[in-house]
Amino acid sequence: MAAQLYRTHTGQLFHAGSIVIINVGLPARGKTHGSRSLIRYMNWLGVKSESFHMGQYRRRLYGADISPDYFDLGNDTMAQARIKAEDTCIHDIIEYLTVGGGQLAIYDASNLRAARRREIYARFEAHQIRPLFIEYICENDAIVEENIRKVKISSPDYVTMDADAAVCDFKARIASMLPYYESIDDNTHSYIKLYNVGEHFVVNNIRGYLQSRVVFYMMNLHISDRTIYLARSGESSNEGSYKADAPLSDAGHTYAHHLHDAIQRRIEERHAQSLAKTGVDMSARTLKVWTSTHVKSYQTAEYFAPNDNVSVRRRMLLKGLNPGICENLSLGEVKERFPSEYQSYLRDPYHHRYSLAESYHDVSVRLEPVILELEREHDDILIIAPESALRCIYAYFAPQGLPESLIPTLAFPRSIFVELTPTAYGCSERRIGIAPPS
Repeated sequence: MAAQLYRTHTGQLFHAGSIVIINVGLPARGKTHGSRSLIRYMNWLGVKSESFHMGQYRRRLYGADISPDYFDLGNDTMAQARIKAEDTCIHDIIEYLTVGGGQLAIYDASNLRAARRREIYARFEAHQIRPLFIEYICENDAIVEENIRKVKISSPDYVTMDADAAVCDFKARIASMLPYYESIDDNTHSYIKLYNVGEHFVVNNIRGYLQSRVVFYMMNLHISDRTIYLARSGESSNEGSYKADAPLSDAGHTYAHHLHDAIQRRIEERHAQSLAKTGVDMSARTLKVWTSTHVKSYQTAEYFAPNDNVSVRRRMLLKGLNPGICENLSLGEVKERFPSEYQSYLRDPYHHRYSLAESYHDVSVRLEPVILELEREHDDILIIAPESALRCIYAYFAPQGLPESLIPTLAFPRSIFVELTPTAYGCSERRIGIAPPS
């Protein structure tokens, strides 16, 4: 699990026991996007978490090309098929939380009927699993339309279908479910209601620290498209020294100029792609540049400053890892001078802290406010920072399979920048060269 901030011997944090989040809401309201984002954050905190998506269980049992009657909750002939998929998913959640070592699970399904929700609630309570409902309510048709076109038509249900036909099919699916939608009104239950993807909230009967952390995170969440670019600071005139905080070298200035041009080319390319695919004009969108307070970092960012659609902000939290007594030393020199420290580093490179230094774990803890602000931002973000800070930020968005021991080895050469695009089905990544076009 990448960049886990906290851990205990039992694997359970905050003395919270196990909780299950039960999603509620019509399709295309942001449930899956919210679930994936919350799971990413909770795993990063050290709360072992997993999302169980009903669509995956349906496709596994019946395939992607299922009758539209399956989504009509009034169609009794399909009732047993729906219940079988739901019960299989619920069984897996209970196993995960009772014997699988998990602490938080998300039951990512529509769960539109109040009577069915009560049955599910009682089933989890019988296993000492505390339920928390999150209802996604959207009263803005434009948001729903945009979510369908940008997210839902790329789901596994529609990989072989024309985009316009997929939109019509998905809207018909929503229409068949709408008459059976009953909003949560039982105030004895713990629940969060999100209106228009974070426009405002209703919070009821929240119990315990872990549920409070869920509320805190959800209040920073949105499902708007945005891209995060990660780029290393340019080379300084004293590259090996942390304390010197030297300005850019001539090569560093050349890099900063090429980085600016490469980012601008990529933004123009993405805008053209968005206009062609969705009809959405993103040309007036602002790029926010966050840079560390190292001289070489904010000097790299200064090449973006004259652009009217760019804002530049220096952030102390983005500073690189303090090397302490290893200042200006190569790994070979560290091994020779501090052999026992070096062996400790090899055993646990993520948590090991040299004398007077920071560990990568320390850097990750320091970056938590930056991570939360990244989740809250609607604009595109370019982060220009030392490689050690970029490693920890990248690890937050990386797949759960990335071992924390590999975080100190992640490479961000100055020949490329990294483009991260969080989506409802994960986080896509591209590494793009900054060399000028020939």
